[in-house]
Amino acid sequence: MDEITALLRRDPERALSRMLTAYTGLVYHAAAAVLGNSAREEIEECVNDAFLAVYKNRGTLDFSKGSAKAYLCVTVRNLAIDRLKKRSRAKIVPLDDYAPAKEETERAALANIQGDALVERILSLGEPDSTILICRYYFDMRTKQIAKKVGLKENTVDQRLRRALTKLRTTEKGGLGHAE
Repeated sequence: MDEITALLRRDPERALSRMLTAYTGLVYHAAAAVLGNSAREEIEECVNDAFLAVYKNRGTLDFSKGSAKAYLCVTVRNLAIDRLKKRSRAKIVPLDDYAPAKEETERAALANIQGDALVERILSLGEPDSTILICRYYFDMRTKQIAKKVGLKENTVDQRLRRALTKLRTTEKGGLGHAE
Protein backbone atom coordinates (compact mmCIF):
# COMPACT_ATOMS: atom_id res chain seq x y z
CA MET A 1 0.00 0.00 0.00
CA ASP A 2 1.52 3.33 -1.03
CA GLU A 3 1.86 6.29 1.33
CA ILE A 4 -1.14 8.29 0.05
CA THR A 5 -3.41 5.24 0.13
CA ALA A 6 -2.39 4.52 3.74
CA LEU A 7 -2.84 8.18 4.63
CA LEU A 8 -6.35 8.09 3.15
CA ARG A 9 -7.36 5.72 5.94
CA ARG A 10 -5.59 7.59 8.78
CA ASP A 11 -5.98 11.27 7.83
CA PRO A 12 -8.43 11.67 4.91
CA GLU A 13 -8.21 15.47 4.65
CA ARG A 14 -4.42 15.47 4.40
CA ALA A 15 -4.58 12.53 1.99
CA LEU A 16 -7.01 14.43 -0.23
CA SER A 17 -4.64 17.37 -0.33
CA ARG A 18 -1.73 15.06 -1.23
CA MET A 19 -3.81 13.26 -3.86
CA LEU A 20 -4.76 16.56 -5.48
CA THR A 21 -1.11 17.61 -5.60
CA ALA A 22 0.22 14.28 -6.81
CA TYR A 23 -2.47 13.04 -9.19
CA THR A 24 -4.43 15.97 -10.65
CA GLY A 25 -2.38 16.03 -13.86
CA LEU A 26 -2.63 12.28 -14.35
CA VAL A 27 -6.37 12.20 -13.67
CA TYR A 28 -6.93 15.21 -15.96
CA HIS A 29 -5.10 13.47 -18.82
CA ALA A 30 -7.04 10.26 -18.25
CA ALA A 31 -10.32 12.19 -18.62
CA ALA A 32 -8.99 14.15 -21.62
CA ALA A 33 -8.05 10.88 -23.34
CA VAL A 34 -11.72 9.89 -23.29
CA LEU A 35 -13.44 13.25 -23.76
CA GLY A 36 -10.93 15.00 -26.01
CA ASN A 37 -8.98 18.12 -25.10
CA SER A 38 -11.68 20.49 -26.37
CA ALA A 39 -14.10 19.52 -23.58
CA ARG A 40 -12.20 21.38 -20.84
CA GLU A 41 -15.17 22.05 -18.53
CA GLU A 42 -16.37 18.46 -18.76
CA ILE A 43 -12.86 17.19 -18.06
CA GLU A 44 -12.54 19.41 -14.99
CA GLU A 45 -15.94 18.27 -13.70
CA CYS A 46 -14.97 14.61 -14.15
CA VAL A 47 -11.67 15.20 -12.34
CA ASN A 48 -13.41 16.91 -9.42
CA ASP A 49 -16.08 14.20 -9.26
CA ALA A 50 -13.43 11.46 -9.29
CA PHE A 51 -11.51 12.95 -6.36
CA LEU A 52 -14.74 13.43 -4.45
CA ALA A 53 -15.91 9.87 -5.17
CA VAL A 54 -12.65 8.29 -3.97
CA TYR A 55 -12.64 10.53 -0.89
CA LYS A 56 -16.27 9.78 0.00
CA ASN A 57 -15.96 6.03 -0.68
CA ARG A 58 -12.60 5.59 1.04
CA GLY A 59 -14.18 3.36 3.70
CA THR A 60 -15.66 0.91 1.19
CA LEU A 61 -12.83 0.74 -1.37
CA ASP A 62 -10.66 -2.39 -1.27
CA PHE A 63 -7.14 -0.96 -1.28
CA SER A 64 -5.65 -4.47 -1.36
CA LYS A 65 -6.81 -4.59 -5.01
CA GLY A 66 -5.54 -1.16 -5.98
CA SER A 67 -4.13 2.13 -4.75
CA ALA A 68 -5.91 5.46 -4.44
CA LYS A 69 -4.17 6.44 -7.67
CA ALA A 70 -5.62 3.42 -9.49
CA TYR A 71 -9.11 4.06 -8.12
CA LEU A 72 -8.87 7.71 -9.20
CA CYS A 73 -7.88 6.75 -12.75
CA VAL A 74 -10.59 4.11 -13.08
CA THR A 75 -13.21 6.42 -11.57
CA VAL A 76 -12.36 9.37 -13.83
CA ARG A 77 -12.29 7.12 -16.89
CA ASN A 78 -15.75 5.73 -16.05
CA LEU A 79 -17.13 9.22 -15.35
CA ALA A 80 -15.72 10.47 -18.66
CA ILE A 81 -17.23 7.52 -20.55
CA ASP A 82 -20.60 8.23 -18.92
CA ARG A 83 -20.36 11.87 -20.02
CA LEU A 84 -19.43 10.81 -23.53
CA LYS A 85 -22.49 8.54 -23.69
CA LYS A 86 -24.68 11.31 -22.32
CA ARG A 87 -23.28 13.74 -24.89
CA SER A 88 -23.97 11.33 -27.75
CA ARG A 89 -27.56 10.82 -26.60
CA ALA A 90 -28.25 14.55 -26.45
CA LYS A 91 -30.23 15.83 -29.38
CA ILE A 92 -28.02 18.12 -31.40
CA VAL A 93 -29.67 20.79 -33.49
CA PRO A 94 -27.23 22.36 -35.95
CA LEU A 95 -27.27 26.12 -35.49
CA ASP A 96 -26.11 26.61 -39.06
CA ASP A 97 -29.70 26.07 -40.18
CA TYR A 98 -30.84 29.08 -38.14
CA ALA A 99 -27.84 31.38 -38.45
CA PRO A 100 -27.50 33.92 -41.25
CA ALA A 101 -24.74 33.39 -43.80
CA LYS A 102 -21.20 34.19 -42.64
CA GLU A 103 -20.87 37.10 -45.05
CA GLU A 104 -24.18 38.52 -43.85
CA THR A 105 -23.06 38.27 -40.22
CA GLU A 106 -19.71 39.95 -40.90
CA ARG A 107 -21.42 42.75 -42.85
CA ALA A 108 -23.90 43.35 -40.02
CA ALA A 109 -21.14 43.34 -37.41
CA LEU A 110 -19.06 45.81 -39.41
CA ALA A 111 -22.11 48.05 -39.86
CA ASN A 112 -22.60 48.08 -36.09
CA ILE A 113 -19.06 49.28 -35.43
CA GLN A 114 -18.66 51.69 -38.38
CA GLY A 115 -19.41 54.86 -36.42
CA ASP A 116 -16.99 54.10 -33.60
CA ALA A 117 -14.06 56.56 -33.50
CA LEU A 118 -11.57 53.80 -32.70
CA VAL A 119 -12.80 51.79 -35.66
CA GLU A 120 -12.35 54.85 -37.87
CA ARG A 121 -8.71 55.08 -36.71
CA ILE A 122 -8.27 51.34 -37.30
CA LEU A 123 -9.72 51.63 -40.82
CA SER A 124 -7.36 54.54 -41.52
CA LEU A 125 -4.42 52.14 -41.08
CA GLY A 126 -5.31 50.56 -44.41
CA GLU A 127 -5.27 46.95 -45.51
CA PRO A 128 -4.40 44.38 -44.31
CA ASP A 129 -3.71 45.97 -40.90
CA SER A 130 -7.28 47.14 -40.38
CA THR A 131 -8.67 43.72 -41.24
CA ILE A 132 -6.16 42.02 -38.93
CA LEU A 133 -7.04 44.28 -35.98
CA ILE A 134 -10.80 44.01 -36.51
CA CYS A 135 -10.67 40.24 -36.89
CA ARG A 136 -8.51 39.86 -33.78
CA TYR A 137 -10.19 42.28 -31.38
CA TYR A 138 -13.75 42.59 -32.65
CA PHE A 139 -14.34 39.06 -33.98
CA ASP A 140 -11.96 37.35 -31.49
CA MET A 141 -10.30 35.34 -34.25
CA ARG A 142 -7.00 33.54 -33.67
CA THR A 143 -3.84 34.33 -35.62
CA LYS A 144 -4.15 31.15 -37.68
CA GLN A 145 -7.68 32.06 -38.79
CA ILE A 146 -6.69 35.63 -39.61
CA ALA A 147 -3.64 34.48 -41.59
CA LYS A 148 -5.85 32.24 -43.69
CA LYS A 149 -8.39 35.03 -44.23
CA VAL A 150 -5.86 37.67 -45.35
CA GLY A 151 -3.48 35.27 -47.10
CA LEU A 152 -0.40 35.92 -44.96
CA LYS A 153 1.82 33.76 -42.78
CA GLU A 154 0.95 33.56 -39.06
CA ASN A 155 4.17 35.27 -37.94
CA THR A 156 3.54 38.07 -40.46
CA VAL A 157 0.05 38.56 -39.04
CA ASP A 158 1.50 38.75 -35.50
CA GLN A 159 4.11 41.32 -36.59
CA ARG A 160 1.55 43.44 -38.43
CA LEU A 161 -0.75 43.25 -35.42
CA ARG A 162 1.98 44.53 -33.08
CA ARG A 163 2.96 47.32 -35.47
CA ALA A 164 -0.64 48.36 -36.04
CA LEU A 165 -1.24 48.53 -32.28
CA THR A 166 1.86 50.71 -31.92
CA LYS A 167 0.56 53.02 -34.67
CA LEU A 168 -2.81 53.26 -32.93
CA ARG A 169 -1.18 54.13 -29.60
CA THR A 170 0.88 56.82 -31.33
CA THR A 171 -2.18 58.40 -32.94
CA GLU A 172 -4.10 58.18 -29.66
CA LYS A 173 -1.35 60.13 -27.84
CA GLY A 174 -1.36 62.88 -30.43
CA GLY A 175 1.41 61.62 -32.68
CA LEU A 176 1.50 61.83 -36.46
CA GLY A 177 -1.77 61.19 -38.18
CA HIS A 178 -3.85 62.23 -35.17
CA ALA A 179 -6.89 64.23 -36.15
CA GLU A 180 -8.07 66.65 -33.51
